[in-house]
Amino acid sequence: MSPAAGARRPDRSLLVRRLSRLGHARLRRGMARVRAGGAPATLVAPAVRWLARGELTVPSGRAQGLRLSLEGLPPDHAHLGAIAYGLLETAVQEALVRHLPRGGTLVDVGANVGFFTLLGARLVGPDGRVAALEPAPVSAAAIRRNAARNGFGHVEVLQCAAGAASGRAAFQIVRDESWSKLEPLGAHPDTERVVDVKVAAIDDLVADGRLPVPDVVKIDVEGAELDVLRGMARTAAARPVAIVCELHGTGPEFAALMAQWGYRAVNLEGPEPVTEAGPSGHALGVRE
Repeated sequence: MSPAAGARRPDRSLLVRRLSRLGHARLRRGMARVRAGGAPATLVAPAVRWLARGELTVPSGRAQGLRLSLEGLPPDHAHLGAIAYGLLETAVQEALVRHLPRGGTLVDVGANVGFFTLLGARLVGPDGRVAALEPAPVSAAAIRRNAARNGFGHVEVLQCAAGAASGRAAFQIVRDESWSKLEPLGAHPDTERVVDVKVAAIDDLVADGRLPVPDVVKIDVEGAELDVLRGMARTAAARPVAIVCELHGTGPEFAALMAQWGYRAVNLEGPEPVTEAGPSGHALGVRE
């Protein structure tokens, strides 16, 4: 990492936290007007550009002290408020703390701007390894910047999707890249363009030596989680892997696949079984 890569930029954390109180819907409408141009936008656009030249420091929680460039976190980013307060998916944060050992390996599938990539890099330490799989180009660039900003040379970004088999696929780039997803999963109303991306099965990445066998795989892929899991079946059979997975109405299928592997499925959001989880939630899969 060059000395300039991780150089501190102006900290805009307090301003971002106050801005996030306006709410995502309101900020989204405002940013839409800024991007559309016109007289009001010419007054606000310089402030938006000024904000993007700064950084955010997470104030509390497991990620306290981690720094993220605001270049990849515009005011209407879906997770801006949660990241600004350190509250993004706290159940996932705790699962990483419990299951990711010092010196271990995290594979972060669907890493977005890298919040969990950075947390994982802190947990495993410089002798560990974190691989972030993220096909959306702006988000992949944000992860690289954020890793450099925190001095995490043990983070690698693979600009690809994960799936059941290696190959290529059509990928929808959504205005807020948090919601970008593979086209076969259904159209997103805010899709700006569709691009061709590389798809890699985790089993193939491990077999080719691109990845060591991970200790934890974190999955957040907007509905493609079952394909990601099918693409790591050999890896999960070779040794116990903790799987932290966002579900999109796929709780019964996730639980069935974990049982098939000899894993136990745990609902990270409450006492209900994973099979009764709602349309969106988080689950943990661990070897019995």
